[in-house]
Amino acid sequence: GKKSELVVGDRVRWQRAGDEGVIEQVEPRRNLLFRQDEWRTKSFAANLDRLLVLVVAEPVFSESQLARALISAEQAGIEVLILLNKVDLIESAAAARERLLPYRAMGYEVLEVALKARGHTADALDCDLIDQARALLGERLGQGATLVLGPSGTGKSTLVNLLVPQAAALTAE
Repeated sequence: GKKSELVVGDRVRWQRAGDEGVIEQVEPRRNLLFRQDEWRTKSFAANLDRLLVLVVAEPVFSESQLARALISAEQAGIEVLILLNKVDLIESAAAARERLLPYRAMGYEVLEVALKARGHTADALDCDLIDQARALLGERLGQGATLVLGPSGTGKSTLVNLLVPQAAALTAE
């Protein structure tokens, strides 16, 4: 419910009650990720091993949103990976890389991919890029709990579908 203190990633003990369940106990959290604006603070995920923040070469990503995510993760002691998507847009990617230089200098790892949502068909270039993304991310994200964060259109659902094809997350142009 809206008034619940539970968040995604909470570990709970529950009891079956007919065809439903009742939470009996919430286990202690390892960490808690929250977001904050001028008016309120909202908890939204717990027990994370890493935060994968997606940004894109085009349109220009919000450094304010990126900074807020990094601050929240640092406060909670959560590892952060930044994933720059759409690097196949050569000119835009160069500008995005330039904007990400200070984050690299602060020690954040910035990975680069070109995820393409083309349904069930892909040309040879797309297949190479998909294979690269799987190789780059599959092993890194295969262990523990990762929260994928980013604004609409950054490729979150496309990434989930590449790494977990049976997820069938909806994507759109």
